[in-house]
Amino acid sequence: MRLRTLLRTSSATALLPFLLLHVVVLLGDAMASSVLPGHGPSVVGPVELALAPAAAACAAAGAWEAARLRRGRVPDQAPVRSPLTLALTVLLPVWGMGLAGLAAALIVTSRAAGALPAPSHTGMLAAYAAVLAAASLLGHLLGRVLPGLAAAPVAMVVGFCLVGFPVSFETPWPRHLVARAYESCCHPGQVIDPAAVWAPLLLATGLCLAAALVIHPFLKAARLLAVALAAAAAAVAVWLVHGLDHNPVLARDPSDLVCDTRGRPTVCLWPETPDRGRAVDLVRSHTARLTAAGVPVADTLSAAPRPGASEFGGKGIVSDADIPLRLASTLMPPVPACARTTGQYPATQDRQTLHAWLTATATGTPPVPVPHRYTAQDIDLVRQVLAQPPAVQLAWYEQYRKALAGCTDRPDRTVPGGAR
Repeated sequence: MRLRTLLRTSSATALLPFLLLHVVVLLGDAMASSVLPGHGPSVVGPVELALAPAAAACAAAGAWEAARLRRGRVPDQAPVRSPLTLALTVLLPVWGMGLAGLAAALIVTSRAAGALPAPSHTGMLAAYAAVLAAASLLGHLLGRVLPGLAAAPVAMVVGFCLVGFPVSFETPWPRHLVARAYESCCHPGQVIDPAAVWAPLLLATGLCLAAALVIHPFLKAARLLAVALAAAAAAVAVWLVHGLDHNPVLARDPSDLVCDTRGRPTVCLWPETPDRGRAVDLVRSHTARLTAAGVPVADTLSAAPRPGASEFGGKGIVSDADIPLRLASTLMPPVPACARTTGQYPATQDRQTLHAWLTATATGTPPVPVPHRYTAQDIDLVRQVLAQPPAVQLAWYEQYRKALAGCTDRPDRTVPGGAR
């Protein structure tokens, strides 16, 4: 059959516009809101939202094609092609329809991020494609046994439920089996856990091979072998992911960092950081002000933990606005161990005052109240401190920082020469 004739007569061609509308119109905003601007690795994960409707469409079209072959009694004739070849021929456009739906989702997320998918995350796309192939073949099997009119709707419901419902389970491993745990992948400094990619690939491949054995039973015990193959693939896939949590990500290899050593401090950022040179210059200008104020700064600031470096991390892409905040967080004293053991830390509300002073000192501009970050009382105290000579400010900083290391008293919020 000619490709043009195959596409013209396939049920996938009729379903494709509806799938594209569902993906772009109904899911587009949700997918776009999950990406990180300028970060390619975050483009692939949100595409998983389109996987359930695409799998449902593939299952329905696969079942319809099987019912049509059965209705035309094509398998009962003496075709030159084997039953498996016939099935794969009519399922190729079905699988292509599902892939087109995912491609539309990928275009939506890529435009929202302003970046192309990262090559390091193509395994996730392969997992999506494998799930759609399995849905197409299993839908085809349903179409061989169910009544013609019931085959497509039943297959659509079953396909959607099997791929869409696992994300609602409290137990995380079912979602990993159908590639439905990628949405939050990946922030800078994170990569997807390989087990979360291999498990759906393995399960889907096993189901595809089992379906192929049922469609073309060239062995005596083909159906028994198909059941054993599907069960073995499922068992190994579950073993791979049974220990994963809801967010299957790992820390990224720090060797991927790009370090700028042309000045001090050395700044190491992820290669996806937009305008990395400008970010490095801003870090150095801010640290120069902090150093001039007497605040010690590490010789190396890194976006991930490295030996001999101060971590300059946090989620999200490094931007001009959050560089001072990241620096301030890096220089903040850690919450003391006694606070974790006793549950008492009266200085909790005072930490943001020091954070505000560090931010203001780094930028050289007076701070302003920020909801959920700096209160008006914090800003008032910081402005009083900034009005003092540099030596007084440094003494206040050292005294205040030291007070935050205890678990019994709050820091003294008086400033020499200022109001309480």
